[in-house]
Amino acid sequence: MKKSLLLGMAIALPLTISTQTKSFEFPEKPPFGEFSANVQYVSNYIWRGEEQTTEIAIQGGFDWGATLVDNYIDIYVGTWMANLNSGGSGSELDYYGGVTGAVPGLEDLLSYDAGLLYYDYPGAPSGTKGLEFLEYYASVGIALPADIGVSYYYGYSPTGYSQNFNYQYHNVSAEAPIPGTPFTVYGGIGFTDSDSADNTTGYGFTDYKVGASTEAFGLGWGLEYTTTTDYAGTGVDKDPPAGGDHIVGYVNASF
Repeated sequence: MKKSLLLGMAIALPLTISTQTKSFEFPEKPPFGEFSANVQYVSNYIWRGEEQTTEIAIQGGFDWGATLVDNYIDIYVGTWMANLNSGGSGSELDYYGGVTGAVPGLEDLLSYDAGLLYYDYPGAPSGTKGLEFLEYYASVGIALPADIGVSYYYGYSPTGYSQNFNYQYHNVSAEAPIPGTPFTVYGGIGFTDSDSADNTTGYGFTDYKVGASTEAFGLGWGLEYTTTTDYAGTGVDKDPPAGGDHIVGYVNASF
């Protein structure tokens, strides 16, 4: 009788194990932090007042972020890519990482962000040198009444794009919702300063931006105007990179 029982168990055991085996499944989220993605369609890619495409551009990126100290310290890394014509490089691929959060004791008023941003141009011709560069950046945001936000951004690169040494960028921006409407208006003033490739003469110019944005059908929509003054770069209103007046429309989504 014991032999029959053992034989029956031996036959039934594989059947029991097989019914409990589950197929492999990827986790829905990482064990620490969160992933997000974004994509944007723009009628023209303008970077700090300079035209990069003269045509439609598709842009998008992926980010990972995690909270180290609630409200005060978040860390993040990400990558972002766009098509462009500037310098014949064909595309721009950025890598970045940093820390952001609120200022202790002033949580409802001040926020900060600081990190590293590397600009790469993988489609550049083989003989082109010095396009890619690393930028150190930091910004401070101020939350004002009526949901008005003001921010200051500073970026510095020892080499700069195309060997424009000691590159610096300052920008002051603000945004505010229009009461009783689904629209937000925003604007900013930026200043670019750098030395030329021979590190003896430099150039600088100011860029301006004003725009309006809203959300509808699960997407972000916007229209903005950009212009520059004292622009000394090549190709003003001709081939990129170019300053001057530009009107840009865009639609974006985040996931």
